[in-house]
Amino acid sequence: MIRNLQRNELLDSIELSQYAFRYSLTAEEIEKRLSNTDPDTVYGAFDQEQRLLAKYHLLPFDAYFSGKAVKMGGLAGVATWPENRRTGLVRKLLAHALQAMNQSGIYLSMLHPFSVPFYRSFGWELTCDYKTYNIHKKQFPSFVRVDGKVVRHGPEDWMMLKPVYEKFAARYNGTLKRTEVWWKNNILAKKQIAVYKNSRSEAVGYIVYSIKENEMEIKEFVFLDKEGFNGLWNFIGNHDSMIDNVTIVVPPDDEMGYYLGDPKIHQEQHSYFMGRIVNVLEALKDYPFMYQSNETLFLHVKDPVAEWNEGSYSISFQEGEKSINFFPVKTGNSSCTLTPQRGISLNIQELTAILFNYKTPDQLHRFGRISGKGEDIKLLQSILPAQTPFIYDFF
Repeated sequence: MIRNLQRNELLDSIELSQYAFRYSLTAEEIEKRLSNTDPDTVYGAFDQEQRLLAKYHLLPFDAYFSGKAVKMGGLAGVATWPENRRTGLVRKLLAHALQAMNQSGIYLSMLHPFSVPFYRSFGWELTCDYKTYNIHKKQFPSFVRVDGKVVRHGPEDWMMLKPVYEKFAARYNGTLKRTEVWWKNNILAKKQIAVYKNSRSEAVGYIVYSIKENEMEIKEFVFLDKEGFNGLWNFIGNHDSMIDNVTIVVPPDDEMGYYLGDPKIHQEQHSYFMGRIVNVLEALKDYPFMYQSNETLFLHVKDPVAEWNEGSYSISFQEGEKSINFFPVKTGNSSCTLTPQRGISLNIQELTAILFNYKTPDQLHRFGRISGKGEDIKLLQSILPAQTPFIYDFF
C-alpha cells in the first residue's frame, strides 16, 4: 500500500534516508528536520504490518519555465531498505508520483538523480548543467572604479537578494521561485552574503559564499549589469590577503571567463538535474511557442510510464492564435488515431529535453533520437524560445 506518512512516522523516513544515502544527523538536526517536514509531502510503501518499506518526497515548488513561474513537482528522497530492493517498489512509487502530480495539475517535474540511466527508464531526462570556475588570485580582474558599494548581510536579509535573483532566474528554465523558508534554510544557512548596491542604493548583484582555509567558494554569483559584476569582483579581490583561489558556480551559458584579464582559467561543466514533462497536453498548451503564420506541426509522443501522454499532438497557428489538439492512442491498438505520416516521432525524454531547450531538435535528429522530415525538424526548432536551462538549488 502506498500512502502519505503520518507525522509520527516521519522519524522512520529520516532513518531510511540516513541509511540509504549514507549520512548521519545529530539529535538536534533530526529534530529540526522533523519540524520542517510536512508529512503530506512524503509518501511511503507499507507492508500489511504498516512497516515502511520505501518512500519518496514530492516537494511543491514553483519553477521558472520559458519566462514564467509554473507549478513543479520536485522529486526527492527516493529510498528503499536493501532487503526490499528489486521487488518493483520504486517503480510503483514513481508511477504513484506521476499520477499524484498529474491529478494535481502539475505538468513539470525535476529531480537530482543518483543514476541518470535509472530515471531515464521512467521518463526523466537530463535538462540542467552547471559550470565551475577555479580562479587563482593572480588571475583576478583589475579593480574598476564603481559608484556603488558592497554591503555584507545575514540570512535574515534574504529580501535584499530576492528581486535580483528573480530577474536572473526568469532568464532560465528550471530555476526555482524561492520562498522565505527556502531562502533561509536551504540557500543562506551557514553562508556569507555580499550585495552590490549602485549609487541609487539599488541591489544589482550578490554573491553567496564561504571561506575555508585559503579558498573562497561562491555558491551563487548573480549580477544584473556590468557595474554589479565589477563591484562584486572588487569585493572578491579585496580578499587577496586571505585566499589563494576562488571557485564559482555559474550557469552553463556564463561567459565571465572571457572578460577576465587572463581568461585561461580552469573550467568544468557538470550534468546536474533531470526534468520530466508529466502532462504533455497541458505543457504544450502553456508553452510560449513563437508565432508562425498558418503552420501546423505534429508530434507523436511515446510515454509507456505515463500512458495519458501517449498519442499525437498538433500545434497550429492561425491568425496569431495557438491551437493544441490531442489524438490519443486507440484502445487496444498500439497506433494513434492520427497516423504518424507527418510530423516528428519522439519519446517523452526527448520532448522534455527540447522544451527545456537542453537539446535542439536538430541535434537529437542528427543522433537518431527523434525521427521526422527535415522541414518538420526546422519548423519545431523555429518556434522554440531560446532560454538556457539552469538551477542553482538542490533538493
